[in-house]
Amino acid sequence: MKIIYSLLGFLVFFLIQTNELHAQQFKIDTIQYQGADHNTVNLVILGDGYTKDELTHFLEDAQRFSDFFFKTEPFAQYKNLFNVFAIETISAESGAVHECTAKDCPHVEHGRTDLPPRFNEFPRRIAVPESHPKTIFGSSFDNFGIHRLVIPQNQNKVREVLNTHVPNYSQVVILVNSPYYGGSGGEFATATVNFDSNDIAVHEIGHSFTNLADEYWAGNMYAVEGPNRTQVADPEKVAWKHWIGTNGVGVYSYGGKGSRANWFRPHEFCKMQYLVAPFCNVCQEAIVHRVHEIANPIAGTRPDSVVDAENKESYKFALKLLKPIPNTLKTTWYLNEETIAHNLDSININSGRFAKGLNKLRVEVQDTTTLVRHPEYLQKKYEHHWSINIAADSLLKAPISTWGDTLETCYNGFQALSVKNPEVGVSYRWYAKPDGNSIIGETHNYVTPRLKKDQTYYVSAIYQGQESARTAIHVTVLKPIIIKEKVKLNDKDGDLVLTIEGKLDKRYNYLWFDEAGKRLLNKGGRISSSMRTDDNKGELRLDANFAGTKVFLQKVDVETTCVSELKEIKIK
Repeated sequence: MKIIYSLLGFLVFFLIQTNELHAQQFKIDTIQYQGADHNTVNLVILGDGYTKDELTHFLEDAQRFSDFFFKTEPFAQYKNLFNVFAIETISAESGAVHECTAKDCPHVEHGRTDLPPRFNEFPRRIAVPESHPKTIFGSSFDNFGIHRLVIPQNQNKVREVLNTHVPNYSQVVILVNSPYYGGSGGEFATATVNFDSNDIAVHEIGHSFTNLADEYWAGNMYAVEGPNRTQVADPEKVAWKHWIGTNGVGVYSYGGKGSRANWFRPHEFCKMQYLVAPFCNVCQEAIVHRVHEIANPIAGTRPDSVVDAENKESYKFALKLLKPIPNTLKTTWYLNEETIAHNLDSININSGRFAKGLNKLRVEVQDTTTLVRHPEYLQKKYEHHWSINIAADSLLKAPISTWGDTLETCYNGFQALSVKNPEVGVSYRWYAKPDGNSIIGETHNYVTPRLKKDQTYYVSAIYQGQESARTAIHVTVLKPIIIKEKVKLNDKDGDLVLTIEGKLDKRYNYLWFDEAGKRLLNKGGRISSSMRTDDNKGELRLDANFAGTKVFLQKVDVETTCVSELKEIKIK
């Protein structure tokens, strides 16, 4: 019997351990994804008091909060550096705990009967019924004698859900499925889904995400130095001295007597004091600095880090950047510590620029936002390095034409000749001959003069006195389009009708213009703003009161879109 009891005990222990290893799993919805979680700020939204049947409401509330959050500066500018995940946590019952033990628990009805299905327009103070729902995180009102102070009581459960779903979280927001105004801060920002509660959550994120202090006096226990609170009153020494005098930033006392008089804040109207206010410049700077501590705007590179020599004319290196809105990122590229390019997301390097052996390519990315002035923060840079192994010395490679070595152009038309993937630090020379110094242009994109006969052009790459071989690009001129057709004028039903005689050649369309060069269509016809069309079938019907004395006909090749010269036709 002892053996049986021992086996039963082991089985029970095994089942308990197995259940602990397989924590409850919930669906994760991605509201916004910008890149790998190690490169971004990961905002995670949890729901408390949502039953399984109310998860649709949770996702709507999470999206609504995300939209609100990213309309707040500076989060709006740095939205592209955030991932946002919503975890569909399920509660047994709906709502939040209301003990109504706080003295300020409202008992006055407002008589509202037109409340919407969701809770965003509930008035702040409306009678609150007592309730004790069973929810996953146990969020409750009336904490510390303050009704609006809503705190999730089961914070270990919050941590468990986070660690098993998004362990690399940066900031957490718990949305509580209650229509009544409330929320709190601390380790996890918490807010009900009353619309006014969104500002509570953003204010509390200021605490938990950036360690910002309240700019109202919360008591001696909270009187500690921080980015926006200090006992230093000297404007020359205060931590935010670089902002003094900008947008109302100064040194303001918390009060005139007692401990309040010995602590100072940077602004008189900041979200860390008044929920309806924006973040002041000092707080915005601290938030941006925190974003940069967590996120790396270099979200990816191509290639990765090591490049082995191949028989290529050039090598391409590219960045995937998470850019602020508007973009304030500055990029600087270095090859073997020589600056070769600025403010480019990708570069092409002519293989002839690499030395034999190991070459080092480096890119620096720096945020030049005006939201940051702190000298230390301004030094923040992000880097990526590539190693390029070159087996032997290489001459500067000749450029490649974007569209191959032969191009066409219309008779008496221009042609644009371009170098494929222009390379940093390299200039390009264009010649009309295969040898000699008859330079006709220095650019990566050369436009020919009007051409009436075939012509070959030559382009070379130039770098530090070196010149590559010349690449030949031949331009073939298509035959001219001649209008031989005759036009007959007739009066029909009071209108003037111009008709091209004979059978129309289907290879061509025919366009009509007035003396000012404006397209003409049949009476009542309309010209498309997005397509080159011909709906007159070789006929033009004009009102008898048409003011002009002549019109012009143009013949268009349907395949090449080349056009003829304009043919004048007198009508009066």
